[in-house]
Order: sequence, then C-alpha cells, then structure tokens
Amino acid sequence: MKRKDVEMVENKKFLTEAEAQQIAEKFLLAKHFQSKLDFIDSQLIDKDNVQVYQLQGEITMQSRGSLDRFVGPKAANKHKFKIEIEAQRGQVLGYEFT
Repeated sequence: MKRKDVEMVENKKFLTEAEAQQIAEKFLLAKHFQSKLDFIDSQLIDKDNVQVYQLQGEITMQSRGSLDRFVGPKAANKHKFKIEIEAQRGQVLGYEFT
C-alpha cells in the first residue's frame, strides 16, 4: 500500500519555477498595473503535505498621481513582496508586501 502512495506522488505534475513566476506576475500586475516585478528568490517547499512555490522579489509601483512623481522619493514606490503558489494547480495561496 505504501508503494501505491509513492507512485501517486510521483505521477503528480507540478508547475515549473518559470510557470509559477508567470502566475505570480499575472496576479500581482492585475492588482498593481503598470508595475515592474523583479524576482529575487524562489523555493519549492512542502507545506502541510502540499508542494508550494514561495517566491520573493521586489515590485516597483507606478505613482498614482502626477504630483507624486515629483514630490516623493523614487524608492517610496519600491516594495519587497512574498507570494505563495500551489505547485500542482497554480493557485495563489497568499501574498504580502514587506
């Protein structure tokens, strides 16, 4: 019986790292359009018996107002982010800006 369980795990198809990054990019840019993403780190981990990509990077957001571009420092629009993508179905499990 254990052998069947191992085979079932081995037969699962997982996303590649590039596919997980594409999903993360599409998700984040839908919420923060006209932004630029740079991925810094990615890991495939086992979280509660589910394979998850943890992606980290930096997002540069477009200033919302024309005056903001001249008043605020450019670094004010840069934020670090973390996002988790379920590796089999490609579902976004959560994200945060730090």
